Amino acid sequence: MAKLKFIFGVHNHQPVGNFDFVFEEAYQKAYRPFLELVSRHPWFRFTLHNSGCLWEWLKDHHPEYLELVRGMVQSGQVELMGGGFYEPILPAIPERDRQGQLAMMSEFLATEFGAAPAGAWVAERVWEPGLASTLAEAGIRHVALDDAHFKSAGKFEHELDGHFLTDDQGKTLAVFPISQKLRYLVPFHPVDEVIGYLRGLCRDDRDVVAVLADDGEKFGVWPGTHELSYVKGWLGSFLDALGRNREWLETATFADAMRSCSPRGRVYLPTGSYAEMGEWVLEPAAAAVYQELAGRLKAEGSHERFSPFVRGGIWRNFLTKYPESNNIYRRMLHVSRQAAGAGTQARRELYRGQCNCAYWHGIFGGLYLPHLREALYRHLIRAGNLCDGGGPWPRAEVLDFDGDGHDEILLSNGEVNLYLAPAQGGVIFEWDVRGREYNLLDTLSRRPESYHAKIRRLDAGADAGGRSIHEMTAAKEDGLERLLVYDDCRRAGLISRLLSPGATLGDLLAGRPHGELLWDGWRAEVRQLESAVEVGLSLQCGAVRCSKTVGLRQDGEFQVAFSFHNTAAESVELRPAVEFNLGLLSSGPGRHCRCRGRELSTEALDVPAEDAGLEDLEVHDRHRKTAVHFRWDRPMELWRYPVETVSQSEAGFERNYQCSCFLWHARLTLAPGRAETVTLTIGTRETA
Repeated sequence: MAKLKFIFGVHNHQPVGNFDFVFEEAYQKAYRPFLELVSRHPWFRFTLHNSGCLWEWLKDHHPEYLELVRGMVQSGQVELMGGGFYEPILPAIPERDRQGQLAMMSEFLATEFGAAPAGAWVAERVWEPGLASTLAEAGIRHVALDDAHFKSAGKFEHELDGHFLTDDQGKTLAVFPISQKLRYLVPFHPVDEVIGYLRGLCRDDRDVVAVLADDGEKFGVWPGTHELSYVKGWLGSFLDALGRNREWLETATFADAMRSCSPRGRVYLPTGSYAEMGEWVLEPAAAAVYQELAGRLKAEGSHERFSPFVRGGIWRNFLTKYPESNNIYRRMLHVSRQAAGAGTQARRELYRGQCNCAYWHGIFGGLYLPHLREALYRHLIRAGNLCDGGGPWPRAEVLDFDGDGHDEILLSNGEVNLYLAPAQGGVIFEWDVRGREYNLLDTLSRRPESYHAKIRRLDAGADAGGRSIHEMTAAKEDGLERLLVYDDCRRAGLISRLLSPGATLGDLLAGRPHGELLWDGWRAEVRQLESAVEVGLSLQCGAVRCSKTVGLRQDGEFQVAFSFHNTAAESVELRPAVEFNLGLLSSGPGRHCRCRGRELSTEALDVPAEDAGLEDLEVHDRHRKTAVHFRWDRPMELWRYPVETVSQSEAGFERNYQCSCFLWHARLTLAPGRAETVTLTIGTRETA
């Protein structure tokens, strides 16, 4: 008698750098209760993938979880899946790192559970055709990808009832289609509806395979799902229903299906991910067109027929949508080249810095969460430190670091790394404090997102219970629409501006015009001196020649000299400004600023403030035990304010602190032919 082989796959993951309490909450609300419940149904066979980040945490904090998994592996109830250990987007990292990450996971599973994996979880199901040979070379025999991959290759729903073969460079891999319908049904729809859907897939003439493989967090972590799955008993009822229908349905693993079912044929899948990812990666204008077309198809009742051929973008375009993501990515590639022949610890730190979550943004905060970005920088800086052979210090490297076709300048000594972009306003876009392993300019600009239109018309606190996170629309607080102000350039350091004569801090906060951004046209020259390295940057702005010289010595401080030369035949009045955006993780407790010898309007960093006549400022970050100091050679005016973005997460729309902006400015009057220079010294010191 033909049967339906139902593959139930669970993927559990917490990002590198996530808070320990988040791991613990996920364990208590989802990972532990799920495993305990299914262990009481030994006939229920399933597939489990935990990312290496999560395995490491579980081994340290809850070894009893690993012991339970060992028993289930030995009894044959669970099949373990491999993958990149620290959950990288495999196609986006170098081949040597792909193999290293895959081998690290296989070795871990073999050591801990006595079973090297035959299958691999593909992070975010981001697929590129060349990945087949990578996986096969690593000893992987099968993967699961979304049915959207298969449909966009021309396969129809009724054909996706088993696995297919694909290949690259003559190396073959089995690929299973994950049902989007099941992803949306489980656990959000009644059990009988799910069983009815599975029953409708059966065929009289042959066994068929149905695959549900999705985030394990949907069984306890996503909003409302702990109560749904365990308090109201959805998951237990589902298992009972599967048990009652075993005459036509059997739970199976991917390996079971490979042994008992012949491939449905050969297929070559296009580059892509799950359908939602293709929408998230689009810029707002393109996303609006995509959503309009998808809406028309639904209204006409032709969505199912045509949607496979209506595709959004691909994952790599997050690197163009978000320069900050590209910055981390290029830093990773730079360190990967350094670590190619390095020791095990340097490579492990590199692999941790490849964890995908903070490189992109969709329904989850991802890139918008400062603590996740900080973790990537921490591991990449640490890996770079481990690979660095030392001096001579200081030194400069000129290369196209970010892949934009223009050279960037990388300055380093034993204390700091400074990365400058002459083609992007001559800004400093990365400032690493090497010993403390953080990037002080790790920030995110405020930019339009396609979902911001929903925020403007949303009633805060709208009920989202009982629905998939892809269907939720809620705000975590009132008034988020007031934060939808957008930046005119990326947040960085050493941003040069000429303020309008009457510009105010209020103009800046409201996003009103407040002057000219000096962005294009900077020319750069690198000068290697005996005990310092300098970068000279110059720009002709009308009748005024502007220049800034960045000098890095052997200690942790660096100096910037700003010069303004009037080449006109009459006097000019200027209001030059320079902006630094410090990523402090928070503007609340433990962060404040002080000035020697005088009181500030406020020491707090979580409110806008302005002060005149300042020659120095220290910004304190107790969390990092660090103080950043600014010292000028003359009194300056200072505007400062917290920069907050509005993003979406699985719990709803939320605000995120990204950085604190410090905009220093002065008023200069230059006679014809006259020049004036202002000097700033910047550095950090360790605090208690």
